Amino acid sequence: MPVTAFFRGLAVGALTLGCAGAALAQVPPAASDGGLRRFEIVSGPVTARAGPSETAEPVGVVQGGAILANLGCTLADGAPWCEVRKFRGGARVFVPGRHLAPAAGPDGAVPMGLDSSPHRARAGDFDASGEIACAQERGQALGLCRAEVARGTGGDATVVATFANGFARHLYFLHGEFVAANATMSGVGTDTDWRLDGGQHHLRVDDQRFVLSGEFVFGN
Repeated sequence: MPVTAFFRGLAVGALTLGCAGAALAQVPPAASDGGLRRFEIVSGPVTARAGPSETAEPVGVVQGGAILANLGCTLADGAPWCEVRKFRGGARVFVPGRHLAPAAGPDGAVPMGLDSSPHRARAGDFDASGEIACAQERGQALGLCRAEVARGTGGDATVVATFANGFARHLYFLHGEFVAANATMSGVGTDTDWRLDGGQHHLRVDDQRFVLSGEFVFGN
């Protein structure tokens, strides 16, 4: 169904179709097709399954309040099931749609479609620039990097940090959290640590370190 009809079908915060026996084309679309970017589990814990059925193999449990990427929904026995995964990455699983609601980001926005900030960053279309603390090598004292940010909605953003020697790293944020960096000759970009302290994001990506404020990343 159209996104507006989907929102009209929300009942007590949970996902409903709003019309029995609807065709598959009327199921709320995946984020890649312009649908909700993320869901929130509003009644949990929920058993995640390998397929869209109560008889499919159980593959884990998702706790209430979990934020999940929307990979698309389907009808099974007249009820919606949605393929999801944790927004920080992981296995693709199915959960019943009745446990899901649209997930608002830390900025209060409910993002739709895929995040455009990585594409905008690659194209050099930035919202702000400045300097952040950084270190390129293990054990090196923090210095300064040039930084530029392309901001999305729902707490999504892409920061490009450039060291003095011209080496650049793309830093990806989702739902207000740092999740990964691009792969380079320095590493895969998924060997990371992250913590938030006093509004400052402290990141380690492979052997590199970065410290940047939430205000710079998200503009709030």
